[in-house]
Amino acid sequence: MNQRDKEFEGKNALVTGGARNIGLSISKALAARGASVAIVDICRDLKTIPYSLSSPHDLDRGVEELAAFGVKAMGLAFDVRVESQVMSGIQRVIEEFGHLDILVNNAGVVSLCPVVNLPEGSWDEVVDTCLKGTYLCCKHVLPHMIGRRYGKIVNISSVAGQVGLGLAVHYCAAKHGVIGLTKALAVEVADHNINVNAVCPGAVESPMLSGLAHQIGLDKEPYEHFSEGHLFHDRRITPQDISCAVRWLVSEESRCLTGAILHVDAGWSARG
Repeated sequence: MNQRDKEFEGKNALVTGGARNIGLSISKALAARGASVAIVDICRDLKTIPYSLSSPHDLDRGVEELAAFGVKAMGLAFDVRVESQVMSGIQRVIEEFGHLDILVNNAGVVSLCPVVNLPEGSWDEVVDTCLKGTYLCCKHVLPHMIGRRYGKIVNISSVAGQVGLGLAVHYCAAKHGVIGLTKALAVEVADHNINVNAVCPGAVESPMLSGLAHQIGLDKEPYEHFSEGHLFHDRRITPQDISCAVRWLVSEESRCLTGAILHVDAGWSARG
């Protein structure tokens, strides 16, 4: 057996937005190499988001897929925007697993709307899920990591955290904020042997793209439209591409990397 096949054996991870798509791919990448994984998802739709979010069935199925790797797996339904739910959920994971080594803040939502028509509720749902949720999860995991003098945190930002996208001022603001949070937190907790990094995906094949296309009445193939900034036009970014980046960031191979922003955007951010 290759030593790397079980490189996360004995490690425990928490992945938000983990019931499907990128979050589930990240969770499976960690479980496949021996980590026990808790996945968190809201398990209900949000009023202003133009596509269906994960369901309780998705969460249960995700736990089953993780357990198939022979690791401990658990699923929790809570809203990362609500501090009391975050606090109690993280405490449950620590009680079940004994300790927590890895936090992946993947939960996020997006909608499209001109800023002059953007309702406050739409702003709040996107910014609070993407940015406030990341802050709250870090806030309540860090005392545990600091106490153990070990931790790996990866925040999922976006190409929208590096460039401006029309119709998405709330999403861009939130994802730019995730990058700022990542850099500041990396400085704050480095003395505690905790690495904090971020991944910025480009357009990834997902149900989200179809929902956004429907929202704006797009008549062309969603991925083709939303990936126009990519430099590689013959390579589609998949959830597995993002999970490979996260897996490396939480491994000991990247032990000297902190405060870094890793772009998995097919070159989009290279345009400036």
